[in-house]
Amino acid sequence: MGPALALPEAARGGPDYDVCPPDPVLASVQLPDRTLEVEAHVIAYMERAVLVEWGFGQAKECARVWRNAVEGRCS
Repeated sequence: MGPALALPEAARGGPDYDVCPPDPVLASVQLPDRTLEVEAHVIAYMERAVLVEWGFGQAKECARVWRNAVEGRCS
């Protein structure tokens, strides 16, 4: 599948703020060859982006995505 593409530092809009406990979301994640919608958790946010984490155990991945690329969900 390959690693998710990250947003450039300048696009994030400021410092990271942790989310505790993490918020469950559906996130659109851009991969090198496609976009996937994954069940994820927001673990940090910035002015224009969020850091999402998805997967399990050693297969967990994370990426910063635009705030409008996530949608809240019930857990």
